[in-house]
Amino acid sequence: MSSSGKNKFTHVKKRDGRIVPFDQTRITNAICRAMQASKEGDWENDPIRVSSEVVAGLNSLYPATHIPHVEEIQDLVEETLILLEFPKTAKAYILYRYERAEIRKKALAIPDRVKQLEAESKKYFPNTLAEFIYYRTYSRWIEEEGRRETWIETVDRYIHFMQENLSDRLNPQEYEEIRQAILNQQVMPSMRLLWSAGKAARTNNVAAYNCSFIAPSRLEDLAEIMYLLMSGVGVGFSVESQNVQQLPIIQRQTGELFPLHGVEDSKEGWANALKIGLHAWYEGKDIQFDYSQVRPAGSRLHTMGGRSSGPGPLLSLLDYARTKILGAQGKRLRNIDVHDIICKIGEVVEMGGVRRAALISLSDFDDDDMRQAKSGYFYINEPQRMMANNSAVYISKPKATDFLKEWLALAMAGTGERGLFNRGGLPKQVPARRWKKFETHWMTSGINPCGEIILRSKQFCNVSEVVARPDDTETVLLKKIRIASILGTYQSMLTNFPYLSPEWKMNCEEERLLGISITGQWDSPAVRDPNILMKLRGHAIETNHMYARRFGINASTAVTCVKPSGTVSQLVDAASGMHPRFARYYIRRVRISAKDPLFIMLKEQKFPCYPEVGQDVATATTYVLEFPVQSPEGSITREDLSAVDHLEYWKMVKENYTEHNPSVTVSVADDEWIETAHWLYKNWNILGGLSFLPKSKTVYQLAPYEEITADEYCMRTKNLPGIDFSHIVIYEREDSTAGAKESACLGNICEIDPEEGSLPGSASPGVYK
Repeated sequence: MSSSGKNKFTHVKKRDGRIVPFDQTRITNAICRAMQASKEGDWENDPIRVSSEVVAGLNSLYPATHIPHVEEIQDLVEETLILLEFPKTAKAYILYRYERAEIRKKALAIPDRVKQLEAESKKYFPNTLAEFIYYRTYSRWIEEEGRRETWIETVDRYIHFMQENLSDRLNPQEYEEIRQAILNQQVMPSMRLLWSAGKAARTNNVAAYNCSFIAPSRLEDLAEIMYLLMSGVGVGFSVESQNVQQLPIIQRQTGELFPLHGVEDSKEGWANALKIGLHAWYEGKDIQFDYSQVRPAGSRLHTMGGRSSGPGPLLSLLDYARTKILGAQGKRLRNIDVHDIICKIGEVVEMGGVRRAALISLSDFDDDDMRQAKSGYFYINEPQRMMANNSAVYISKPKATDFLKEWLALAMAGTGERGLFNRGGLPKQVPARRWKKFETHWMTSGINPCGEIILRSKQFCNVSEVVARPDDTETVLLKKIRIASILGTYQSMLTNFPYLSPEWKMNCEEERLLGISITGQWDSPAVRDPNILMKLRGHAIETNHMYARRFGINASTAVTCVKPSGTVSQLVDAASGMHPRFARYYIRRVRISAKDPLFIMLKEQKFPCYPEVGQDVATATTYVLEFPVQSPEGSITREDLSAVDHLEYWKMVKENYTEHNPSVTVSVADDEWIETAHWLYKNWNILGGLSFLPKSKTVYQLAPYEEITADEYCMRTKNLPGIDFSHIVIYEREDSTAGAKESACLGNICEIDPEEGSLPGSASPGVYK
């Protein structure tokens, strides 16, 4: 039976991930069989008419770069049959799809080995939320077995990569001690490295790091920013005049063309395309790009995980940058123009599905363009600016009137931008042993997007983490800090950055920064003791020195910090960093795509889920999962702390534990803004890593967090089904993982997952760094 619909698509994606030629005849024949089974319609002409409408629907719903999935096509067939009033055929078609799906499920028996691995791993998770966070965020796809890893396999992959790099510089007992500490969620390594250990990190050590900072002064630096973001690294960047105005003057267009450039299908290829384009346009020339080597949208990214976006996002970036540059011929780009180009890079990287780009932009205090960057309807007129949080750089303590003006704007806006970066306080804040090497860099220094690590331009932060528990003693915490220090010291050796300029490797090896953080602080009384914190800091420094000698490297110039720990805290069921618990009992809600195999598995096992606000069961594209959570006995919750109480605790941690910064978002009640401003101004010289948001008691529908009673928690827990995550192999025939979306360095509300968005009326907190 022939078909006549005009179609702009050339390929279709099968359930096993294969990309095959699009054949409308197959749609027509399937509709014909359903009509024959239901004894409805004109079997000769109606199937062709319906399939042509389906093709027309695809053409209107998706761009030409999209590769339709077979399930998308079949969904559209059902809708079209109903719209064209073939109800019996639609029912027959739906039943046929259901029967085929059941046959496929039965054909996919869960291997006994997978059941055993899942059962062995389950004991390490404190609750279902933790297990879900693991499978969604950190479990990698095993190509040879066509499934996701289990927790034990993830930890073993990390340890094997560690052994590959360190060999016999650790003994078998030490490797096993570290393995058990990670398995039992006592200590966490770099979560980017936990995910990337193996081929991804071996090829490019950049994948092992969460965050970085760069003060761009060359065109090549913008390409490096793109490479970093495509590698999943968060980026702090400066658009201060002292570095941005070193970029060259843009020559007037001559009409001359650069040779056609073929874009290679890799991170390096995309970054090179941007670099070559920038040079062409700055030199008064133009250039065209050939995208034929770039994989079509939806194709697998085997090394880093996720899916190709196709060439569309890159084309969008290059067009944007070209327009900005050609609009400034004969001049230099303004600071805000460079800011916008970097934000656009972040936007297209996120469109590419790599990871939500984490960016923070530092700008001159007197830069009025940057001061107004997020005023009015910027999210409509300049949407790329939503990709970065903005902070003004202070070289000295401001006048009280200037400070109050900024603070009032922050308090009234509820968004906190621009925040403040206290560069002038760094000489007194960094350790004396670091200042010797840092002094020549401090005027161009900055921070990572959450502000817990102080960085030179072109330097990475290397984070590991102690998980503090309610019953931890000083002895237990000292053991944990020792293991976290060993992990950090090892991770600092990963300095193979083949694409980046040599300064990155030089800076990382000269300072070998560690970021040993502690999460769960408001669960653990012992870790809030200043005397114990001082001992932990000392033991971390001592351990780093000891193992640096064993590993044959120089010791770190700074080792301790506190990161927000937005995702890790949910994996290990701990209070996030130094944030208090939300409540004694609460619901944690997580958004998930209706097409995600994890969601389909959970739904079929009767896990509580609801369509996103404004959607309904029939057409929902996003669902909300509800996880009941109980805080440990004695944990401090957000209602137990005033803003100043929280700040005094922050100060205690800053003075007794961190050599970088303790990063925290402080909730400020309506009657606390003046008192908080007074505290900040009085303590100006030590400020760093602080963010502020209005405290809100508003309860809105399907909020990420909602307080509940003990009775409701018990009821919800009692009715919660036991989830067998080994069943994911039934629903996931191809890799649908997206890479570790560790949100520790998201400059947004670091307590909240990127999938959740921010609280109402609070786009991003003011940052005092």
